[in-house]
Amino acid sequence: MAQTFVDRIVEQLSTSLRARLGTLVSELERDARARIGNGVRGGRPGRKRRKLDMRCRVAGCRRMSRGPRFGFICDEHRKKLSKREQAAAREAWNAKAA
Repeated sequence: MAQTFVDRIVEQLSTSLRARLGTLVSELERDARARIGNGVRGGRPGRKRRKLDMRCRVAGCRRMSRGPRFGFICDEHRKKLSKREQAAAREAWNAKAA
């Protein structure tokens, strides 16, 4: 009698646990698929970002710079110009672009 009682309790617990785990797993799968499907990290939509002008800031130069980390100055001008001349070129470009 005690064995059948224990068997029934174990059966009920396993059934309810299986159902609960199934719903949790399906919710996690749905959330993961939503994140992957949007291509957005964290499931949040990203804000619109402006595309940076990556050209060199020295007047007349058409080469691509290496971006904001290098002050938007191309490799050639970073070698040739002093820091002060590079800053002057950036200021002139900013004044012209404003």
